[in-house]
Amino acid sequence: MVRFRSFWIFPLLASFLLYLTSRGEPKSRFNDLFWLMPVGILIWTLLEYALHRFVFHIQFPIRDPGLREIVNASHLAHHASPRDPTKLLVRPLYGLAISTVLYAALLALSRNTFSASGIMTGVWTGFLYYEAVHYRVHFSLSESGFIARQRRRHFYHHFTNNKRGFGVTSPLWDHVFGTTLPRP
Repeated sequence: MVRFRSFWIFPLLASFLLYLTSRGEPKSRFNDLFWLMPVGILIWTLLEYALHRFVFHIQFPIRDPGLREIVNASHLAHHASPRDPTKLLVRPLYGLAISTVLYAALLALSRNTFSASGIMTGVWTGFLYYEAVHYRVHFSLSESGFIARQRRRHFYHHFTNNKRGFGVTSPLWDHVFGTTLPRP
């Protein structure tokens, strides 16, 4: 149960945040969630790609021991032991820290708490989808379908070339930034 803390923490936070920020909004604003949440999911896919490529696969020595421990605990240990479930999912504290920074940026850009909350809810939805897919990719025995395709892509990244295939849930940004896997 401890391993899956994110699956109750982030939905509760999303519900609480939307409740707090919607109290002064007209009911018609709830229709905006139909575009705010997909925008958040799209932002998540870009964040997933960027964090995976530019932070978790950092290419220079990290001198600060605290930062080195965060990066190591977050991802390098996962590459060293990809079948270890304790090194697979994002620690909720890291997710909350990144969420705080992202929510502040969304609030500064939108200048509206409800809009920022709707987008953040989409980001968290994308994050939970990522956690579920990443877990299934490493532990499912499925031979066909979406998870099997994602497993082939992700394991190519793990075991063949860790400079390609950074998108775990979607190859969208790998296509945009030229880091797709070579065709067989």
